[in-house]
Amino acid sequence: MMDRPAGLTPDQQALAETVRGYCRTRCTEDIQRGLGARFPIGFWTGLADLGIFALAMPSEEGGAGEIVAASIELGRAAAPGPVAATFFAAHALPEDRSGALVAGAELVSLGVPPLMPWAAVAEVFIEWAGDGAWLARRVGEVEPKDTLGNEPWGRVSVDRERLLDRVPAAADLYHLAVAGYAVGAGRRVLDTAVDHARSREQFSRSIGSFQAVAHPLVNAALELEASEKLAIVAARAVDTAPANGAGLAAAARLSASRAAMSAAFAAHQTLGAIGYTVEGPIGHVTQRIRQITLLTDADSGLGKRVLTAFSAER
Repeated sequence: MMDRPAGLTPDQQALAETVRGYCRTRCTEDIQRGLGARFPIGFWTGLADLGIFALAMPSEEGGAGEIVAASIELGRAAAPGPVAATFFAAHALPEDRSGALVAGAELVSLGVPPLMPWAAVAEVFIEWAGDGAWLARRVGEVEPKDTLGNEPWGRVSVDRERLLDRVPAAADLYHLAVAGYAVGAGRRVLDTAVDHARSREQFSRSIGSFQAVAHPLVNAALELEASEKLAIVAARAVDTAPANGAGLAAAARLSASRAAMSAAFAAHQTLGAIGYTVEGPIGHVTQRIRQITLLTDADSGLGKRVLTAFSAER
């Protein structure tokens, strides 16, 4: 698994550049911050037109490595939407049910009822508990709930309709997508903090020259670098030896979540009060980091999955 460096392949790099270019022109500040009254479906369908969500379909040639590459750029752009959940659904749902999701025409809510993410705008509901997941039917209306990351969660009742196949493999893709997104978002806030440290002066010196400022930024950068490499290695294992990749995918998610939070803390420490303001350059991104890195009831077996996988290798 480690016979070549832990880096993206040329094709994966090309995909990342395509997603980066699209987000640079289409993922505006308002879209990033969730300031609009409605979900930015135009941005979402444009992303789908690039074939991003089709990467997770079992019949497609794309794989886990491509999902990591795309997710890093989506995190860097603070792109809204159920990114990881859509990858999960595209892999677990039958193809006759996933077409609209992959095309960006429908949104999915993936989680454990009654409180479910993106429920207020979703057309497809999947209940996910451990190694099992069910396509579900919404019962009644959704009670919208505000969240820290401006994601439209909601309280909803659902009835299970169909037990889904390929759930463990879909979970691997979900964990890798969260890992990639967290790494990208962490890099975004860290880059902003580094630029601020270079330009902001105190006592006639840039604050980046002070060890108390520089060291946390360097440590956060090293954590993100290690987490990115772990995500790429895990994706390679999922693509080539799925039985060995499950624990690595879960570990990559946990590692990237911690690294992104460390980057958020270091960035806020560097920027000071402006980092916490509504109009500040990183607040909306660090809120998104906090939102996506929270573990839910659906993740109850995540740590056990890592421990089991790594214990088996001894």
